[in-house]
Amino acid sequence: MLDILAAGFLIGLTHAMPPGPITLEVLKRGVSEGLASAIKVDVGAVAADAIFFILIAIGLSQILASSLGRLAMWLCGCALLAFLGLRGIHKLFSKKPAASDHKELSPSPLAAGFLICITSPFAIVWWAGVFAGAMAVQMGDNPVSLAGMFGGIGLACLLWYALIGFLGSATKRLFNKAWTSALSLLCSLMMLGFAAILFYRGLPMLL
Repeated sequence: MLDILAAGFLIGLTHAMPPGPITLEVLKRGVSEGLASAIKVDVGAVAADAIFFILIAIGLSQILASSLGRLAMWLCGCALLAFLGLRGIHKLFSKKPAASDHKELSPSPLAAGFLICITSPFAIVWWAGVFAGAMAVQMGDNPVSLAGMFGGIGLACLLWYALIGFLGSATKRLFNKAWTSALSLLCSLMMLGFAAILFYRGLPMLL
C-alpha cells in the first residue's frame, strides 16, 4: 500500500507542479490575503480532483465523448479564468475603501479553487490521460489501490500548493505594498492569458 501511495504522490506532482491557473490563484491569494486563503484555494482544488477521480473510476471518457459537454466545459473555463483575472485587476485599482458596505461579487477562496479546477481542460486532460493510463496499466479496478493512488495524488497537491501559498504570504511580509501589488497584477494578467489561450485552443469546436 505504501508503494502505491508513493507512486500516487510522484504522479500527483506532475499534476500540481506545472504552472497553471490554480498555481496563480494560490499565489495571488497568498500575496493579497495570506496563507489561510491560499490553503482554502488548495483544498477546493483537491475537492475538484476528488470528483475527477470518481468520474474516471466510473468512465469519464463517456462524458468527454459528448461535444456538448466539451463545449460547456470550455466556455465555463474561459469565463471563470477571465472573471478572476479581471476581478484581480479591478481589486488592485479600485478606489473603494476596504470596509465598503457593498459586498464584493467574488467567489470564496475555497469556491475559486474548486471552480478553477473543475472547469480546467488542463485538469481534465491530466485525469483522463495520465491518471487513467496509470489506472489501466497498474491498478485495474482494485478499489484499495485506486484509493491509495488518489491519496498520494491529493497529498502531493495539498503540499505543493501549500508551499506556493506560503511563498506568496512570505512575499507579502518581506516586500512592500508596491511589490506585492505588482505580483498580484502579474498573476491576474497571466490568468487572463490562460483564458485567451484556452479560448483560442477551443475555437475549432465552434467551426
